[in-house]
Amino acid sequence: MPEDKLFGRLHYSKLLVLELQRRLQALGLDPGPVNGRMNPQTEAAIEAAQRTYGVHGGKAQAAYFVVIPGKLEDLPKIAEQVILLGAPETGVYQRHIPLDPKVAVGPFFNPDIAKRWQHYLRDFGLSKARIYYGC
Repeated sequence: MPEDKLFGRLHYSKLLVLELQRRLQALGLDPGPVNGRMNPQTEAAIEAAQRTYGVHGGKAQAAYFVVIPGKLEDLPKIAEQVILLGAPETGVYQRHIPLDPKVAVGPFFNPDIAKRWQHYLRDFGLSKARIYYGC
C-alpha cells in the first residue's frame, strides 16, 4: 500500500474501508463514522473483531495457509483487504499461478488458527477463503 509522505499514514481504498465499516457494524461493533475513512474507532473495531475470533497472525514456519482464489487482476485488492483486516504484510502472498491465481495467508503451525482466519476472512466478504496444507 502506498504511504502518504506528508502524514506518514497508509492509504486504503475508500470503498474498501467503507465496506469494512459496514461489515463491522453488521457484527455489532462500532467502527465510528461509516464514511470510508480509516479512523481510530474503525481500527479499534477491527481489533475487537480480531479478539472475538482469536486471530493473531502467523509467522511460524508451518504448512497451513488460508488461500483466497481470485482473478489475476483482483489479487492486489484481495491482498490489501486481508492486510487491512489485520494480517501481517509479511504473511500475505500473491500467487500468480496461471490457472489458479490466489492470495495466500500464513503460514500457520496450527490448523485451528488457520480455521479461525478462514472464518474471519469469510465473515468479511472473502467467501472463497479455504484452508490449504502444503508449501
